[in-house]
Amino acid sequence: QIPTPSPMKPYGSPRHRCTPGGLPSNVLGEMPVEDECDASDFQIRVFEPKDYPAVKRLFIDGIMENVTPAFKEALLHPVNLAVLAGIAALTYALPGHLRWLGFVVATAWIAAVYWCCHMFYAIYVNDKLASEMKDIEKHFLSLPGNCYWVAEHKKLKVIGGMVAVKSPRQNNSCEMFRMIVDRQYRRHGLGVRLTQTVLDFAQEHEYKTCILGTSKAQKAAQKLYLKVGFQLIKTYTPDIKRFISVLTGAKELYFEKQL
Repeated sequence: QIPTPSPMKPYGSPRHRCTPGGLPSNVLGEMPVEDECDASDFQIRVFEPKDYPAVKRLFIDGIMENVTPAFKEALLHPVNLAVLAGIAALTYALPGHLRWLGFVVATAWIAAVYWCCHMFYAIYVNDKLASEMKDIEKHFLSLPGNCYWVAEHKKLKVIGGMVAVKSPRQNNSCEMFRMIVDRQYRRHGLGVRLTQTVLDFAQEHEYKTCILGTSKAQKAAQKLYLKVGFQLIKTYTPDIKRFISVLTGAKELYFEKQL
């Protein structure tokens, strides 16, 4: 049985401009957002407990925004193309007064594909919010080889991005997590700065390699990682319900950079 995501407004809510503490602008009123924004407008500092509401919002939004691109990719998956082609053929073979059934079945299949894409990310979000994201200090700041940073706008005092690093069981290696930049602050170099923060930290702690994982749908993230020197080392099917895996064609990509 697939767990049903707990009700969280950010899952389907419209985007809001950032406001102090990460609250939606409709709570505190409109706050001007600078039209010209550069990565240098942000200070990257270690996570503090007061950042949690903004970090949680950014995490949910940053993960769930991948549903739509994943859905578009899933529709082109061979399994779904074959099923939709079969439905089209059967619809054509039906008498004219029954062809509406084909459209209903095709719509239902497409809706199922979207639901599976949504569940793929929603299950991940719920799992992380119930574990490591529930206590960031414990899971990311309790050991010297781990860290969690946020990018705070110097003037607006809003969190525009975040990234984390942990040392897995393998020696001389670290793993980058939670590299998310708010959509309104992308394409200004902030993602590169956050990634470089992790790489500098890794070198200071004498790690030999840095690894990270991302989903196939996150094209912009993949381009960023390749840009800063990561190499794709492995692609695999995530451990999820089989029918979700089949309908979404979901893949996880692992990248590595030698330091």
